[in-house]
Amino acid sequence: MDYSPIVERWCAFEVALQSVEAFANPFLEVWLEATFQKEGKRKKVSGFYDGGSSWKVRFMPEEEGIYSFRLSSNLEAFNGLTGTFACTGAQEGNHGPVRVNGMHFNYADGTPFFAMGTTAYAWTYRPEAVRRQTLESFSRHGFNKIRMLVFPKYYRGGDNDVNVSYDPPVFPFAGASNAFDFQTLLPAYFQNFEERVKDLMKLGIEADVILFHPYDRWGIDRGMRQEDDVRYVKYLISRLAAYRNVWWSLANEYDIDETEDGKFCVGTDRKQWDLLGAYIYANDPYRHPISNHNFPLGYIYPDRHWLTHVSYQHPDTYTLMIELKNAYRKPVINDEYQYEGNIRDEWGNSDAQTTVLRHWLSALAGGYASHGEVFKTEGNDQDLFWSYGGILVGDSGSRLKFMKQIIESCPFQEMKRDPKNTDGHHYFALHKGIDEYLFFCRYDLPGKSFWFGPYDGSEPEYEAEIYDVWNCVAKEKKIVRKGSLLPISAWTAIRLKRIIG
Repeated sequence: MDYSPIVERWCAFEVALQSVEAFANPFLEVWLEATFQKEGKRKKVSGFYDGGSSWKVRFMPEEEGIYSFRLSSNLEAFNGLTGTFACTGAQEGNHGPVRVNGMHFNYADGTPFFAMGTTAYAWTYRPEAVRRQTLESFSRHGFNKIRMLVFPKYYRGGDNDVNVSYDPPVFPFAGASNAFDFQTLLPAYFQNFEERVKDLMKLGIEADVILFHPYDRWGIDRGMRQEDDVRYVKYLISRLAAYRNVWWSLANEYDIDETEDGKFCVGTDRKQWDLLGAYIYANDPYRHPISNHNFPLGYIYPDRHWLTHVSYQHPDTYTLMIELKNAYRKPVINDEYQYEGNIRDEWGNSDAQTTVLRHWLSALAGGYASHGEVFKTEGNDQDLFWSYGGILVGDSGSRLKFMKQIIESCPFQEMKRDPKNTDGHHYFALHKGIDEYLFFCRYDLPGKSFWFGPYDGSEPEYEAEIYDVWNCVAKEKKIVRKGSLLPISAWTAIRLKRIIG
């Protein structure tokens, strides 16, 4: 048994084990659990097989102090092993896992988390040079949540305009394409995926881990039975849950289905989604966020006790966002509002203006969103960022980073939609009473200005910051009084903060 005696809070403590016994199928024949204890508090986690003669147990300590642990297993060599370790304080940049905070998100240490995601479904198994470019693109544009598939992705767009068809170097299961043995997982595949999760964690980026999807030519999605689904999900929880940056998404477009004769259709029972969601909720020791993502013409997943937040796909990032927030009373993320790009299909040919506007509107509705990019360059229809990562080339990324900086400078979680300064088309606003405002203007509107301040006749002063959000510059900072004119002009954001005292 090998482990470090010291681990940082909200980092993965790992026990490595070796077994000399041989098994026909260790995934079916061996079970391994560990109980961790600190000052009377106990938490049980499952161990996992890591290939060869290796087994591991992982645990994320959420409090500082001394922990003890005891292993339980049907392998005599593992059963009854014990140990202790010390959990030290979190280092700079480690805020812990993301938790739901009412209609918003906080890190475990209370730091607000403004989710601004992007999409790179299958970047995890591309060559190392591409992965480095991808990570640099994430960081450079300020994205802090990445939607990424566990299983490989296949897709051919309309008129074969898009070609997503790379095979991974190794598949997740033993056997061959369309003849996999789903009872035998291949640790090498999951080791690689895990390393990508760790790469993101080092950069302070959340990994939105998508467990299932229908875009498959290898017989994985349709081939797995319910017991295979649960075994696979259990393995991922055992392997990944101790990393603080993990989120669980049950599926990408859970409601895409096909009829018995192979025709496309939309339904809700391709898999037992309620079973899988409840299983994760019951077995993830750290209660990472859980969602389920819909097809835009399908069904937004209904509310469940295990559903921590709403993940939806639709180009309406404002009105529908507000409706969903009111209906679910949970955080809402529009994880796909169509992508900036130049392909033929309408889901991937939005211009930068549309992309930036939709993302701003999600925030001004009090919600969150995820970006994506699908640009063919020099006729290359395969190496598209939305699937394989690489280098972001669109015009929206830098502007979204600027938006995020403005939003994070505001008390965003305490602000509400301000109807008196919102017309639903030209201009939008959030406010925190009469103390703080955030205005966003998409179009010029001569003669119109924003209203701010109290109704009691007083004229308090406000610090005003005016931003050109298209050119990403702070234009002006000045003091204004209630009653001052704040003209509405295109691509402008205005932040007001009342001066007290």
